[in-house]
Amino acid sequence: LVSFWIFRQTSDCKWFERGNRSKAAMRHWAESSQWNFLQKYHLLEAEENFSNRQYEAARQSYHNAIQLSKNHKFLNDEALSCELAGYFFFEIGKKTEALEYFTRANSNYHEWGATAKATSVYECAEAIFKDSSICNRSSPQVGEHPIKRYGSGHPTIQYGDG
Repeated sequence: LVSFWIFRQTSDCKWFERGNRSKAAMRHWAESSQWNFLQKYHLLEAEENFSNRQYEAARQSYHNAIQLSKNHKFLNDEALSCELAGYFFFEIGKKTEALEYFTRANSNYHEWGATAKATSVYECAEAIFKDSSICNRSSPQVGEHPIKRYGSGHPTIQYGDG
């Protein structure tokens, strides 16, 4: 995952090749145990497609990674897949979709017990919402902050009356 991210930042092909080697290894492991590794393979595939600017293929691969993680009860993989999908949608200018994925990642990280990571995702989403132009639905209202802290002090992201 990091290799594809570094490639997107630097355009240094050695990082893309390293990401592809990792993806090939994950494919091999997924063939041995789809239950444990197939969602991880799809997440690497999503990052590769994102790096290649194949946005529709990336969107589908993120969806597959998230769905398989959910079906296989890997809450941590679902959270990571949602977070990376959030960054993907943010980078391609789809801030509303990004917030939806960050919201889901935040919830999953919190449920998994990774409160520091949930806070990190919360802060990222909070920064995105400083641009009120993405608050163009009836809920939340323009100027209303959709991210709130509840109960135990752990952040959650909610729309409207939530």
